[in-house]
Amino acid sequence: MPIDSLERLFIAIPGQWERAIATVLMVLVGATLTHLWARYLARGEVISNEKRRVHLVWVRNTIWFVVLFVIISVWASTIAGFALSLAAVAGAMLIVSKELLMCVLGYLYLTLVRPFKVGDFIESSLFSGRVVDIDMFATTLAEYGHAGQVTGKVVEFPNGLLLTTPVKNVSPTGEYVLHLMRVPVPAAMVCDLVSIEDTARTAAELATREWQEQAEAHFRKLANEDFISYSSGRIKVLWDFVDPEHLMLIIRITCPVAMRLKVEQSVFRAIWLEVSRQRSDLGATGWAAPSLMTDN
Repeated sequence: MPIDSLERLFIAIPGQWERAIATVLMVLVGATLTHLWARYLARGEVISNEKRRVHLVWVRNTIWFVVLFVIISVWASTIAGFALSLAAVAGAMLIVSKELLMCVLGYLYLTLVRPFKVGDFIESSLFSGRVVDIDMFATTLAEYGHAGQVTGKVVEFPNGLLLTTPVKNVSPTGEYVLHLMRVPVPAAMVCDLVSIEDTARTAAELATREWQEQAEAHFRKLANEDFISYSSGRIKVLWDFVDPEHLMLIIRITCPVAMRLKVEQSVFRAIWLEVSRQRSDLGATGWAAPSLMTDN
């Protein structure tokens, strides 16, 4: 930069150029530390990608919080000098920057209350997915669509939305979650509820036996640590008969969040095979089985 340009810059900020240089240096230090931390995590082979992401977001936010705090401290006296004049336009600024202010307040809410963290699955009426990033203004999700399938898309919503929209954390209990399967069964196709219950329970036990003991131990540990009476984690089968034409079979299972879809598909196939067998038996004994086809 030419000398005359530097002189014009110093004239523009009389007596403040040391603070301006310190501000630029702090921003460069923050960017450098964030880059070095990301490279350090990329070289590690011990921890999983999910834990790397959690460490990256947490340390990055901490670094920039410290940088922002230092910059505010450097300019504190100047900021105090403008306090009275800023008060005169504070109302206008609040109106203009309402959304920005709500995003910052939403981030403060996330930091203090911690309704979810990086790696959690969250759902709302507008979106659902796994949290992959959180910064001061927005939260980023890897979107999950129909039947819990990854869509390959990314959802980013402003943190201010958390102040007005309810968000459900699907994985508040960590590695294992309690999941309710709901399988509608036409009442006309059922003649033996006990047989369907036994089939559903057997299929659920078969699909979750790999981790069932660990899951039950996980929930006992959470109950002791959080002083909350969690469910035992055992499989439970119930019926909901609100709709007389379609009985609702509800199966409660315990599984890792990522395995919900696989377990659901396995249990559903077993239940439907049993329902189809009962339907065939009804037809063979002369009962009027419901037709799945309609005449034109």
